[in-house]
Amino acid sequence: FTTGLQDTGVGTMAEPDDLYTLRTLFWLGNYQRVPVEASSLNRLPEALRIEVKEFVYRSYIAMGQHSIVLDEIKDAPGTPVSLQAVKLLARYLSDPSSKELVLMTLGEWLADPGSAGNSSLQLIAAVIYMHENNTKDALKTIRHGTTMEQLALNIQIYLKMDRPDLATKQVRLMQQADEDATLTQLSLAWTYLATGGKKLQEAAFIYEELIDKFGPTTSLLNGVAVANMHMGKFDEAEKTLQNALQQGPNDPDTLVNLISCYQHLSKPSELIQRHINQLRSGAPNNPMVQQLNTVEGAFDRVAGTYALN
Repeated sequence: FTTGLQDTGVGTMAEPDDLYTLRTLFWLGNYQRVPVEASSLNRLPEALRIEVKEFVYRSYIAMGQHSIVLDEIKDAPGTPVSLQAVKLLARYLSDPSSKELVLMTLGEWLADPGSAGNSSLQLIAAVIYMHENNTKDALKTIRHGTTMEQLALNIQIYLKMDRPDLATKQVRLMQQADEDATLTQLSLAWTYLATGGKKLQEAAFIYEELIDKFGPTTSLLNGVAVANMHMGKFDEAEKTLQNALQQGPNDPDTLVNLISCYQHLSKPSELIQRHINQLRSGAPNNPMVQQLNTVEGAFDRVAGTYALN
């Protein structure tokens, strides 16, 4: 199962109220509304104006609109490091052939005293390392991080490493900073999902409360569905995932979870295959697609050894 949660944005522990709605929209996966909200924010200090741009461009990246980011963020000396980092993420995700150059550039920026301390660069570097399945460098990059997003990404890394105990410690740090913060609640839900057992229902409650407060998003609906799937409530999970599919017909996490749900409900194979084909078409680099390709390739090779000449 996947949670449908996306990488977090960039911010500080003491979140300025001016960006509360903007950050919340991004954290909950309501990416289409981020540029609209950003356009209403005026007379902000320079640091916050830059942060607003980070959220806007990262929202475009999350929606797959990498070209907007690549075109609008200029490769110029005056471009803030944080925005250069966002552009680097867009390049990495949109152009597989640029991977080596991106990783080399990241290494140079992280080694440069003039940019190494930038929290946005650290966060995005960790995100890229996670895409590379390099949890060691991802953790190393943000291990001393103090922003809410860095703590949240630390939690995701620990959960990927199957260390819910360490993730729980990070959640406590976030609760000490701001127990009611949206990102703190999300992080708590992720940890509850990983812990399992009685915590699954608590995770579902958190997602449902966030939906009641902020409205449904594919991310939150997937969270509810995953909790229900782990509790064996596949019929309820299917209904929730159908709602998520209406919001984002090609959302990879929704498709992955729906395929898994259909398999547990013994749905017709042609229905399952249709969603697999949809996932393959829209997200060819999705881990589930890559696993299927590996398994099918191995099967074809074995079958070929028994083929009649």
